[in-house]
Amino acid sequence: MVKNEAKFQSVKFPIALIKHISVLITMPLSLLWGLVVSIRSMLFACGIYKQTSFNIPVICVGNLAVGGTGKTPHVEYLLKMLHAQGYRVAMLSRGYGRKTKGYLLANAQTTAREMGDEPHQVLHNCPFATVAVAEKRVIGIQRLLKDCPEIDVIVLDDAYQHRYVKAGFNLLLTDSHCLYTHDHLLPWGRLREPAKAAQRAQAVIVTKCDGDNRPTLKVAPHQQLFYSEIAYAPLQPLITATSPQTKTTTTYFNLLENRPKVLLIAAIANPQPLVAHLRTQGAEVVLAEFRDHHDFNAADAQRISLLWETHACTMAITTQKDQERLIAIQQLLPPSLNENIYVQPITVNISAANNNDKNTFNQTILHYVRTNQRNRSVD
Repeated sequence: MVKNEAKFQSVKFPIALIKHISVLITMPLSLLWGLVVSIRSMLFACGIYKQTSFNIPVICVGNLAVGGTGKTPHVEYLLKMLHAQGYRVAMLSRGYGRKTKGYLLANAQTTAREMGDEPHQVLHNCPFATVAVAEKRVIGIQRLLKDCPEIDVIVLDDAYQHRYVKAGFNLLLTDSHCLYTHDHLLPWGRLREPAKAAQRAQAVIVTKCDGDNRPTLKVAPHQQLFYSEIAYAPLQPLITATSPQTKTTTTYFNLLENRPKVLLIAAIANPQPLVAHLRTQGAEVVLAEFRDHHDFNAADAQRISLLWETHACTMAITTQKDQERLIAIQQLLPPSLNENIYVQPITVNISAANNNDKNTFNQTILHYVRTNQRNRSVD
């Protein structure tokens, strides 16, 4: 017993030492990064770095931390809600991970490689919306309004740090499992900006909440606080040339009832909420995890195939963000896997912090849009 304890302590000590060394290295770098972003913020505040505002409602959806806070489903929520109210909506994104450069106005034939996986997902889920990508958002908005002058509202995806556009409404997202108030600047923590940068937002949404598990977050007097939960839609078959599009989603409500062994193929920032959901539905999950926005290749196909066969999985599930990149290597996967790949769509439900009213958020956004309908020209 004493020998085992001594062995445990000898293993534990180096791990603790490594953690301390890591903090000693990353903390000064975080202080340096904080100085850089603070100077940048000051330059915007002083007008040395120019901000451009537009005479059209512009809603910015973003976060302070790197990694997934659920921006894309919240962008889709806004587009669908505004469209239902009769507004002609557009979404502008940087198009992270795309193989093209500059401004690109998407159409039904535009691929994820050309526009990025997240804008492609938005285009698929919101076919009524105009979707464009541009690294320089000011130029992107100018081109978008020239190409589509009928647009009523523009939603910017992941543009909280892109301050060259002065959005009329900033919507800040923070993960309920790691609030920005409990985090540190890169590289010690995950924050791109100091927590005080949250003051620029008109509203804050604490995302990925689980039922009544809502962490307390203190916001500024001028801000509204909301909470959102992930809602999982029925599974859909992965549509390819070998999977006829005659299939409908109505057949796929109860696929997890028989407690299948599921191979989850995910190249997203944080697949754990999806893993937890599938397990609560009765599935045994084998995770094939890749870095966020990963481009699947032949080696990945071998790894996925090996996991499928080794664990004797009976179905595979991937995310909407990953589906087109997975289709690119589908011919390299075994037929038994190809015939059983499904996509897990997600949406969000948003409610107010004080009264749990799901309409409060919608009314907040609609009030901003209605009171900012003006001529479409640059100030």
